[in-house]
Amino acid sequence: MKNLKRLLALIGVILLAGMYILTLILSLTDNSAAGNMLMASLFGTVIIPVLLYAFLLVYKWTRPKDEILSKILAETSEINTLIFDIGKVLVDYDWKKLLQDLKYDEETSQAVAKAVFLSDTWTEGDRGILSEEELLQAFISNNPAYEKEIRETFRRMGETIHVYSYTKSWLKYLKKQGYKLYILSNFSKPLYDRCQKEMKFLDLMDGGYMSWQIHCLKPEPEIYQKLIRDFQIEPSKAVFIDDRLDNVAEARAQGLHAVHFTGRKNAMGQLADFGVK
Repeated sequence: MKNLKRLLALIGVILLAGMYILTLILSLTDNSAAGNMLMASLFGTVIIPVLLYAFLLVYKWTRPKDEILSKILAETSEINTLIFDIGKVLVDYDWKKLLQDLKYDEETSQAVAKAVFLSDTWTEGDRGILSEEELLQAFISNNPAYEKEIRETFRRMGETIHVYSYTKSWLKYLKKQGYKLYILSNFSKPLYDRCQKEMKFLDLMDGGYMSWQIHCLKPEPEIYQKLIRDFQIEPSKAVFIDDRLDNVAEARAQGLHAVHFTGRKNAMGQLADFGVK
């Protein structure tokens, strides 16, 4: 943004200078157009700055919303660590497709979704306090009339996870470039146990935590602090990548650089701003 302002200011100065120089030349040659050129120059002195200011306002208003979050300046940082969320960043999490594959009717799908994936119980499952059986019974208690369907959905919930085609090659590339790679993700143990085969890319990671392992969730400050402390990460040299703005905001509050993930291409562009090759 600062460089853009400088460029526009330079263009404005050059245009105005050119107009006044041309006015001077015309007046020295006693050209009848000199008066008109003078008026145009004075008019431009007012209009050009107004137009440039309007352009900057439009640019500001159309920037991605997550950029309004406070950011840690990265100009002088030397990034050596990348911290990844899993769901919607490295893998697709699609419970709606699972319910379609189970061929439930619309009413049943909505009931099961509310009892399982959209319930507070799902979040508590990510915390890792409940055993697998306790978690299942909690889902069932949300809507006992659909116990059979909830049990089947629970059994097959690993099918909600599908690795993106770019994940393994992207991580391998970053690893080859010398970056340390970590995960920090809200994830339940029952879900992990059912999708391990889909997540072989975790072998490329240098460490990290799923929330069930340490019984705390993003965006709670403790989960970031534990990762930083246990793996001796220097926050000013690390970038956290997540698809949720609240998680990104808390990462920045904990001293980490952070990128709001909306797609790999966009993420790579933001990482490049931090000097990540």
